[in-house]
Amino acid sequence: MTNNIQSFIYEVGKYVVGALGGIIAMLAPTVPFIVICTIAVLMDCYTAWALSKRVKKRFPGANDGKFKSHYAGRVFLTLLKVYAVIVLAFLIDNHIFPDFPLLLPNIIAGAVCFWQMWSMLENESSCNDAKWAIVAQRIMVDKTERHFDLDLHDLKEHQIGKCGNRVCAYNGTIACKAENVKHCPNYEPIKDNENDSSTS
Repeated sequence: MTNNIQSFIYEVGKYVVGALGGIIAMLAPTVPFIVICTIAVLMDCYTAWALSKRVKKRFPGANDGKFKSHYAGRVFLTLLKVYAVIVLAFLIDNHIFPDFPLLLPNIIAGAVCFWQMWSMLENESSCNDAKWAIVAQRIMVDKTERHFDLDLHDLKEHQIGKCGNRVCAYNGTIACKAENVKHCPNYEPIKDNENDSSTS
């Protein structure tokens, strides 16, 4: 009985290993694309971590500057999706359109790398006072709020400005509406000119 089980496991294992070897051999041409895209994703992760360190330095207490486990899970899922798309593109290119040089794996890998490079530039330009970063932020997204769930308008200091008979700075602009008063910790009533003249 034991010998039968061992022989069964041996036969199954032999077929499984053979199948895996065939799949790996068939998908071997996708390895360069997978390696390049993996490097791009990991570099994006590094720039996101560097951004968290800048946020921690500029806004102490708002962020701990550490790479959390759920971020690692998101990176792992991103890599799995990238691998799956590259393999699918390779299979479509070679088995559905074999007579047309579509180069789908090249296109997919190029798109992934461009997407990651753009994300890296967004990370590097966010929470950065360099001149190039300030210019880049005119067309790129500030990743500080997206990554770390922060409201920059609550963290940045706004100058007090007069608007009618109120003083209020909110969201980078002067906000005079009653519903915005709750966002204005520096709200102060301003005396009218008539009241000032009467008291004088």
